[in-house]
Amino acid sequence: MFDFETDIILRDARPDDASFIARAVWAGMDVLDLGETIPDKQMPMYEYFTGICRRDDTLYSYLRTRIAECDGETVGALVSYDGGEYAQLRERTFGLFENATGRKISHNAMESQAGEYYLDSMAVMPDFRGAGIGKMLMRDRMNWASRSGISTATLLVDKEKPRLQQYYESLGFIFKEEVLFFGSWYNKLKCAL
Repeated sequence: MFDFETDIILRDARPDDASFIARAVWAGMDVLDLGETIPDKQMPMYEYFTGICRRDDTLYSYLRTRIAECDGETVGALVSYDGGEYAQLRERTFGLFENATGRKISHNAMESQAGEYYLDSMAVMPDFRGAGIGKMLMRDRMNWASRSGISTATLLVDKEKPRLQQYYESLGFIFKEEVLFFGSWYNKLKCAL
């Protein structure tokens, strides 16, 4: 077992982290677990999505991601950003998906707005879960947002995952509102920074 205090480092993601970021975002969307093998039929979309994560002008860009490493191995990721950038980044990102899939997704609710720091997608490799890496990533980004002058962090949590909501509440998040996103209801939570 690793020593959490000395073996976990956080760093800014790089373009070569794009495939891990894509997997982490897909895990956050419940497409697959971070440790699962990507089915052959999903590989073309995964490769396309990896390209989106490699860009610097999308919601899921490496520029908006922090990576957790243990002994040089990438074990977790958190995609997050200033809500003031959300509308423009969303238009570009969703447009790329719509062009690739032919499915209109831009009609979904707005996840974030100016004045918020949005914690979008987070995932930790199965063997490293329960050790506080997720909380470490979240606190790191929340502290960064606070130092940058943002006073509120927000995120969405699936209403069907009360244990996950309790996890976020343990970090100080409280209920803000219900949001319909991609056909499912989510609780939008907020936390003062």
